Amino acid sequence: MTATSKPPAKETKTETVLTRTFHAPRALVFQAWTDPKHLAKWWGPRGFTNPVCEFDPRPGGAIRIHMTAPDGTVFPMTGIVHEVKEPEWLVFTSRAFEDETGNSKLEVLNTITFTELDGKTTLTVRAVVQRAAPELSGAIAGMTEGWAQSLDKLGESLSPSATNTSDREIVVTRLFDAPRALVFDCFTDTKHLVKWWGPNGFTTTTHEMDMRPGGVWRFTMHGPDGRDYKNRVVYTTVDRPNCLGYRHVGEEADEGVSFFTTITFTEREGKTEVTLRLAFPSAAERDEVATKYGAIEGAHQTLARLGEHLATATHPAEEFVITRTFDAPRDLVFKAWTEADRLAKWWGPKGFTLLACKLDLRPGGVFFYGGKAPQGGEMWGKWVFREVAAPERLVFVVSFADEKGNTIRAPFSADWPLEVLSTVTFTEHAGKTTLTMRGIPINATEAERAAFVGMRDSMTDGWTGTFDQLAAFLAEA
Repeated sequence: MTATSKPPAKETKTETVLTRTFHAPRALVFQAWTDPKHLAKWWGPRGFTNPVCEFDPRPGGAIRIHMTAPDGTVFPMTGIVHEVKEPEWLVFTSRAFEDETGNSKLEVLNTITFTELDGKTTLTVRAVVQRAAPELSGAIAGMTEGWAQSLDKLGESLSPSATNTSDREIVVTRLFDAPRALVFDCFTDTKHLVKWWGPNGFTTTTHEMDMRPGGVWRFTMHGPDGRDYKNRVVYTTVDRPNCLGYRHVGEEADEGVSFFTTITFTEREGKTEVTLRLAFPSAAERDEVATKYGAIEGAHQTLARLGEHLATATHPAEEFVITRTFDAPRDLVFKAWTEADRLAKWWGPKGFTLLACKLDLRPGGVFFYGGKAPQGGEMWGKWVFREVAAPERLVFVVSFADEKGNTIRAPFSADWPLEVLSTVTFTEHAGKTTLTMRGIPINATEAERAAFVGMRDSMTDGWTGTFDQLAAFLAEA
């Protein structure tokens, strides 16, 4: 079947056709049919349960459902999926009532179509009996009522959409100072995604990205604790630069919680508002993801990292870069940056006396320090770590602080940025280490960015003095 073909017409034998309209987006209704955890909640007439429910929504995928009647009688059903075009249609054969030789006495070809209009979904079920033993005439006669009750249950499972969806959704919105086309590219181009996707401390490896409806994005997120999290999403909407939609199905069919994500990109006077909306089939599953995986805070951190990446992508000329090669192995140089007792021996502007040096080396952790100038004044600052990848890379946000660690304006300029994103990389060659430090303002006004650029020469002098102290420490280490 090609991507644009329609389900072929089938020879009608005994046919049942039902149509229903649900107050829910098409992708969510399609998910209710193809995710076994949700299919089990509504499949079958009222009073029936499905303790066994397996559905592999791929051409050739197997179906196995054990419908259990209120009196405990089990009605096993098997089947095979023939055609899938997410989220438009689904074609599968179901088989039931096996005889003593294992052959099914009833075989039905089912074609399910999904049409969306104004946020609602019209669903049509066409069930055509392909083969039936004579004694099953009663079961066939009750097929229409059975389907009707099943669709009633499906509607009830989707009912939160008709009134209030807030209890089963996670919604995060952020405004970025960047053009909409670029922001959209950051979600769809791996060269951007690798630099920001995931909460603080996470990195991402993409294995496959097919950016089209029905296409798959497979990726692994690497946590700061070394644990890997495999992910697989199936795109349902790719409307550049307006909207993205996809269903998160996990790397394995039975892995994790399945949910639907919509990302909208709205232009706001040259800036871009991004709304990230995660819709779950139930409030319980939404709460599980929010509490077990910290999804809400993770979403905020992820969009914050996008903002940091966009600052570099949209204002590259404002980035401050300084490089120095040290006559020391990389492991030692990295330790000099990440162990408090070593930092205390070289960190700070030349001539400063260190007053405090507290280090919590982890994503979200803080390096807090204070120094006394030769003239007697005090200056306090902090780094908030975004990424710690020993011994290759450190990413942190630098701010001036008061003695209690609260972020404050720089004592020398009211226009100095409150936050500067700093990336330090360590590269070893022939026993020496080349250190490159990059800094760029984030969440900054035009005046703050201009102040940062205007201090480039002063920053170069300051960092040169600091690196001189690091070189002297490494020579004695």
